[in-house]
Amino acid sequence: MEMEKWPEYSKYAVLADNSNGKIRETYEAFLSFKKVMDVLHSISYTDKTTYSYNNNIYNKKITSEDARKIILNVSNCRWTDTTAKLKLIASQLELKM
Repeated sequence: MEMEKWPEYSKYAVLADNSNGKIRETYEAFLSFKKVMDVLHSISYTDKTTYSYNNNIYNKKITSEDARKIILNVSNCRWTDTTAKLKLIASQLELKM
């Protein structure tokens, strides 16, 4: 089956495996991951230095360019140093992955 037809959790499981333990392969971690991806999508095409999530305002810890690269890497289940920056967002939002 082609990767773009995989269920979201299957893609996440492969990404988690490729991360060599940097993100956990649990359903709870997957739910946190989805929240982080929502934030990445919202900041990927803005040059603002802040973003809003759950009525809180945060300073961006990554650039819009990095956000776009992370989204692309995630869609290809590729774990790189850039992909690892999604942990910065998770940490900022106090989400465990």
